[in-house]
Amino acid sequence: MKPRAIFGLLALCVATSAAGQSDSKRFDLVCLGGGAANKATYAQANAWDSNGGYASANVVGNRSVPFDDQVNLWIEGGEGRIRMPRAMLPVIRGGEDGWFKIKSIKIGENEITASVAVNVMNNPKLRIDRLTGAISISGKAGDYVGTCQPYDPSTVQRRF
Repeated sequence: MKPRAIFGLLALCVATSAAGQSDSKRFDLVCLGGGAANKATYAQANAWDSNGGYASANVVGNRSVPFDDQVNLWIEGGEGRIRMPRAMLPVIRGGEDGWFKIKSIKIGENEITASVAVNVMNNPKLRIDRLTGAISISGKAGDYVGTCQPYDPSTVQRRF
């Protein structure tokens, strides 16, 4: 193999390695926003007619409940965790201390897409626009939109 070819191959390996490292750097985001959570509703109705007849009905449905909340997340390479809005969390859920695993992470030049492992049946889609900081979470439990900004947890100053 010619020295030029070896040098070119070595340069390509170094460039590929450097590009992979830029996406593997950990970043932490704090996002402020709001959305609408899908909540189950239940109602019961009873009726009597003038002949003494009786009827009853149960109605189960969904209603949309607006909320404001903060989302925190971190991503490092192909791994990450997110603290979801409380209003979007079902009664039966996974997570660890309020943090849920982010899976199927795709870090692009302009956006990050993934899904959040809330439980077996609920894996909301996550999208973050890397240019504007806009975040959206959409799933069975509702929708959330907000704006994110990076922060460094080791240097952030507490308010009190």
